[in-house]
Amino acid sequence: MEVLRYVLPHLAAGCTAGVVAAGALVMSNVGSLRDLVLHTQGGWLAAVLLTFGFVVTFGSAAIGHAIMTLGAGED
Repeated sequence: MEVLRYVLPHLAAGCTAGVVAAGALVMSNVGSLRDLVLHTQGGWLAAVLLTFGFVVTFGSAAIGHAIMTLGAGED
């Protein structure tokens, strides 16, 4: 349980960063992503898949960073 209390805030931060990054890409229209989302029939699916991919990537990177630096303060 102690590990979950340590890892869950890092997971939440990583997932939030993933949602923000995906939203920023869509809003800034990088690679015509906003046009794809707004002007095609299945654009919402592209946004969902992009956001899901970013959440998985950023969330796992945040957890990995938290686990790798777990023993850094013990010297």
